[in-house]
Amino acid sequence: MAKPDIKIEITDVQHQFHLNDPFRLSLKKIAYRFNGPLGLYGLSGSGKTTLSKILAGIIKPQSGDFSIVKLNGTLAKPVVVYSPQFPEKIFLGVRVSDTLKQIMAQHPLAEKIKLRLINYLNKFSLDYQKIENKSGFELSGGELRRFALALSLSLSPDLLIMDEPTIGMGPKGKRQLYNVLKDFQENHHVLIVSHDFNLIRKICCHFWILQHGSLIFSGDLGELNAQHIIKEQVGIHSFEKIYRFSNI
Repeated sequence: MAKPDIKIEITDVQHQFHLNDPFRLSLKKIAYRFNGPLGLYGLSGSGKTTLSKILAGIIKPQSGDFSIVKLNGTLAKPVVVYSPQFPEKIFLGVRVSDTLKQIMAQHPLAEKIKLRLINYLNKFSLDYQKIENKSGFELSGGELRRFALALSLSLSPDLLIMDEPTIGMGPKGKRQLYNVLKDFQENHHVLIVSHDFNLIRKICCHFWILQHGSLIFSGDLGELNAQHIIKEQVGIHSFEKIYRFSNI
């Protein structure tokens, strides 16, 4: 399976949830042609989730344009899947097996999805047979997170957008995610949205940094290391001091 050549382009995107909302996402012109995983970083309230949902087609911006296109001459749009920051809002009252049945009923490669889901769950130390008849209420927060990630991965999208994928995960879960993504990105593109810079710097090769709804940096780690003021503004120096000798 050849990895598609994909590009994101954003032009004058503006979004505000209501007129009195002090937060406003305002992005002039951004482009990224994937040559490795893209990391979207920012402190809480910077607009990371809003932008990721716009890119996934979940939120329609109030104005401006954005596109995610394949550059290999085909008119087919890339398949984009969004892995949510709070899976409990989606899966709490639904059994694992029923969620899978709903997805399989709409997908031509249903059996492959189930096999991939079982495989990814195993990589996250979860046994499908032990959780298939449980609802989200009966799963722990960590189990629910790992199920949501495994399900998103099993859909095998061209671009997987993962919003805060390590919330509720300990060091073991983070290592498992890192190992899974090393293999996954060989045939798929990944956008990691996280306030954990240590995570995205280990996975991603290009970084977008948001602050108060605006993009203040786009570049690789070498370029970012030269931007000391930006790093101080968004707390990256503190992350480096804490995690300098740590592993995911």
